[in-house]
Amino acid sequence: MSSVDEASRLVMEDLSRSFGETRALNSATLRVRPSEIHSLVGENGSGKSTLIKILSGVLRPDSGTLVWEGEARQLGSPRSAQGMGIATVFQETLIVPEMTVRDNIYLGTDGLFRYGHRKGDEIAGARQVLSDLGMDGLDLDRPMWTLSLAERQLTTVARAIIRPWQLLVLDEATSALDAQQRDRLFDYLRLARSQGRSVLFTSHRMDEVLGLADWITVLRQGATVATMGASEASRRGILGHMSGREAHADPAVVAETGPRRGDAGQQRPQRPVLRVAELTLRAASKPISVEVRAGEILGLAGLEGQGQVGFVECLCGLRRPVDGQVLALEDNGETHIVRSYRGANRLGIRYVPRDRRYEGLFGPLSVFDNFAITLWGDLSRLGLLRRQQARKRFADFAESSRLVSASPSRTISILSGGNQQKVLLGRWIAMRPRVLVLNDPLRGVDHNTKEELYGLFRRLAADGVAIIFLSTEIAELLTLTDQIAVFHEGSLVAMLPTEMSSDTDVVAAMFGDGKHDGSADD
Repeated sequence: MSSVDEASRLVMEDLSRSFGETRALNSATLRVRPSEIHSLVGENGSGKSTLIKILSGVLRPDSGTLVWEGEARQLGSPRSAQGMGIATVFQETLIVPEMTVRDNIYLGTDGLFRYGHRKGDEIAGARQVLSDLGMDGLDLDRPMWTLSLAERQLTTVARAIIRPWQLLVLDEATSALDAQQRDRLFDYLRLARSQGRSVLFTSHRMDEVLGLADWITVLRQGATVATMGASEASRRGILGHMSGREAHADPAVVAETGPRRGDAGQQRPQRPVLRVAELTLRAASKPISVEVRAGEILGLAGLEGQGQVGFVECLCGLRRPVDGQVLALEDNGETHIVRSYRGANRLGIRYVPRDRRYEGLFGPLSVFDNFAITLWGDLSRLGLLRRQQARKRFADFAESSRLVSASPSRTISILSGGNQQKVLLGRWIAMRPRVLVLNDPLRGVDHNTKEELYGLFRRLAADGVAIIFLSTEIAELLTLTDQIAVFHEGSLVAMLPTEMSSDTDVVAAMFGDGKHDGSADD
């Protein structure tokens, strides 16, 4: 770990930046040294992304100074930042879906850099950086849209590190990665640190912050409120600085979030509303049979690509299984086969996708329009939306979820990631689902927002909504769900009751040490 008296690679002092009446940064300060991994933390809306965009040349500050390698600089564009050796991976996966993996990796290097390289050199370079990140077998000619979200995220990291760099900036770049992928990325970052390079990263996962960083800077309401060595930091102390409260309950710690769903005194699930019957995800995988009950929160876990996302897509009619059926069970005893996404919606099965940027939100539309876009069928007359009723539903949801929005008429892109996710969730909750299927819904969401949404999900379950909750965070699954279905190699290998399970049990099952074969009778 570097010491405080070493010469700094980067110094940003008294940075301020406003967007209209919103003050995103207020005299913020950051210092990063050579051979250092530095974590920038704060709740959604604390100013982290604005600071990173200034550092990356995307935005200019209203005031403040930036010193790079002892020299005052002004960054006028992303290209000027790259020329200094600053490489950035933004929170949202910035790709061109129709282009190949190789072309996305080299995107933005047009001109002398790219023209001076032969195709063979590009292929070799792309394969090397992908190998560094644990993606040795990825086909460079595949279109980006065919990749999983985790593969897309790692490809954007590869795009950053294929250029010469001295400071790598990662804005929530691990949010879609499983434990194995994350560990491989961290190994690369530690190697880079040993070579004299620097890393600045943001993460809402405290285990990543405390396990990887040498130094930690905390932002709150646009201002720097603390900088500390990781060896002196604690989870509770960091969260206290982030929230402005000395004691702050971390929802990632089960003991501080109240009783688990499965503990005594919690409401028990009711009648079955969804039945998976002998569902086969892959030709060589075991058939899956399981029931989901009204009021139940069923967690889904597994390493990336092990079948849990395919399972979710089958439940929502987005994918046809190799064999078997998904059945929706009505209160009157009627049974319906889920054959399509539209059919699933008619049966009250609502799906919240993992990648809100490409699959969920409409960037140019307002906050209200993004919320109300699914209400046309429910609240329209003669093809026109009954806006007064729609606004009533929006106001009710905004109050219950503590949605922070300057105005419902503003474009949704101005909101923080956590508030964007609330709007996306609200869109489907307003449709009064019988089954709510959530694909990693809290990815990149801060701790306070998570705590608010945990409460929202618990209230929905208490009202009889069945919730299927896929997450890459084991502590989150143990906190929120009644039981956890663990997937490995396309099969359901374990059903773990949360009140009787530990994170070790879940991890063991994720790596194939399952406790049963996934049938409903076990």
